[in-house]
Amino acid sequence: MTDSTKTNWDIKRFWQTLDYYDSIPLWGCLQKLIGIQEDRKVRLPMKTILAIGATGEVGRRALEQLQKENCRIIALVDDIETARPILGEEVDLVTTRSPETLAGVDRVIYFGEGMTLAEVVNWLKNASIAREKTLFDFRNPTSDIREIWGAIDDVVMGGVSESNIRLTGDRALFTGYVSTENNGGFASVRTRDFSPPLDLSDYEGIELRVTGDGKRYKFIARREGRWDGVGYCYSFDTLDRISATIRVPFSELIPVVRAKTVRDGQPFRADRVFSLQLMQSKFEYDGALNPRFSPGSFALEIEWIKAYGGRSSVPELIAVNGTGSIEAGLHESGLSYRIVSADRLSSVL
Repeated sequence: MTDSTKTNWDIKRFWQTLDYYDSIPLWGCLQKLIGIQEDRKVRLPMKTILAIGATGEVGRRALEQLQKENCRIIALVDDIETARPILGEEVDLVTTRSPETLAGVDRVIYFGEGMTLAEVVNWLKNASIAREKTLFDFRNPTSDIREIWGAIDDVVMGGVSESNIRLTGDRALFTGYVSTENNGGFASVRTRDFSPPLDLSDYEGIELRVTGDGKRYKFIARREGRWDGVGYCYSFDTLDRISATIRVPFSELIPVVRAKTVRDGQPFRADRVFSLQLMQSKFEYDGALNPRFSPGSFALEIEWIKAYGGRSSVPELIAVNGTGSIEAGLHESGLSYRIVSADRLSSVL
């Protein structure tokens, strides 16, 4: 479809958009009354756990339980092909004992195998950890992207632009077309609300790994669960078919409502982040036009979305089924640690 093609407004797509985000007046109340309302909140993993020596029987059973506790599990193993049938597809497997392996890890669980306790302690003590938190890793997705991300296009305002996001290979692909017909001019994808909201107050901003098409896009974060409330925006440029890491400092997010800046808006606070959004738009801010905009098709590939710049700290070490001698060694290490039985792991996380 070209921008010169006159297209009628799609009321069905308008309704589907509002329904996806639970934004149809009274509809949610009616669904609740008749007992058909589904829980559409997004529950991202609350903690990231690195397991060492998890391929044994104790470790395997413990990880099966932890997967039910809304944790992201990473296992340090000697050989991925050997460990995969044992630990399953839902566990991320790594073989590298580097500081990068510990980035974003909240707890390290040691099952007494794979490394000696002294090796684990030395690794943690000597690692210079760049703190980050993975929010979405589209290279290794753990859930159906359609249950988390949906399209919000200018159809909600009478326009005819259209977009979608889907997994392709080792990344997510945000594609569509933007038309200026019917006074429209934007297409976007947005997450459903996180439950609970993300607390990213320990971080400096959001980092995206993208491959673009030479156009300018917007990243938007929201601090409230309202359908059409204040969004905090950051514009970024891409190069055609060249990968780049985009950093979005929280301090540079601009409060806007429908592309108009909120003059008395409060600075962005990252302690309650309800949703994230990516947008291709004709508009910049306050009537200005996007200098890299052209109507028609667009494509943005996203490998991952992370919070970066967290306060440097060493993850807590949890030793499973320890003995007195192990506890003595941990006490002398100066690390934060706990010793627990395997059946009590979930209670200390």
